[in-house]
Amino acid sequence: MRLPAILLAGLACACALASACGHDAADRDYLAALDGEEKGMTREQQVALIDRAILRSPRRAYYYETRAGYWIDLRHFDLARKDLDRDVELSDRPYARFLRGMVACQSGHYEASLADFDAAIARQPANTQFYRGRSLARAALGDAAGALQDAEHLLASVPQQAESYYARGVARMLLGRVSDAIADFDRAAGMRPELVYVVEARAQARERNGDAAGARRDRDALVAMRDERGGCAACLDPFRY
Repeated sequence: MRLPAILLAGLACACALASACGHDAADRDYLAALDGEEKGMTREQQVALIDRAILRSPRRAYYYETRAGYWIDLRHFDLARKDLDRDVELSDRPYARFLRGMVACQSGHYEASLADFDAAIARQPANTQFYRGRSLARAALGDAAGALQDAEHLLASVPQQAESYYARGVARMLLGRVSDAIADFDRAAGMRPELVYVVEARAQARERNGDAAGARRDRDALVAMRDERGGCAACLDPFRY
């Protein structure tokens, strides 16, 4: 199973720790939680280890960021938000801002996400995933022009990523360019056929375009896709990286 980006970031921290001359008890708990990925621990067991690490050393930002990733897996977005608030308080980095924006979107609080996406982009404009989050948040708020601007930036920067075409398709739908949106969704689905949310969007677009048969094909395919990809959060949720 591919690890979420937030856990990969945590693993990077773990590698740095592992190269240091020994660890304290808090770091040992933290590293044990990360090691649980390979040992079949449940997310709840990993959370318990991070809880203990935080009790022992409450000012290490990466503990909160990693635990937020576990809360996201468990869909406890309110708890993830609290941990990311603390993460930002302790170490206000662009990626932490981005993650907090993503959690806000997963909770349906799109307006609240924009300040974090804006801050992340202002401080690290080369990070394309930040634009993906903001494009989709802008689209959810009805800002078609802003969503398209970010999506076009993505396509200029990372045209090899299916998510770039998905983002532009969402923006084009808002602008009433439904046939163009379908072309983008087709391209995204061809590049990454496992992305359930792309096929969902295409079904809606085809329906809106009067293609009842095409919409029905997509909706029939979605039944099997949701069953096959039920364990892949990033396949189901465009705000999950």
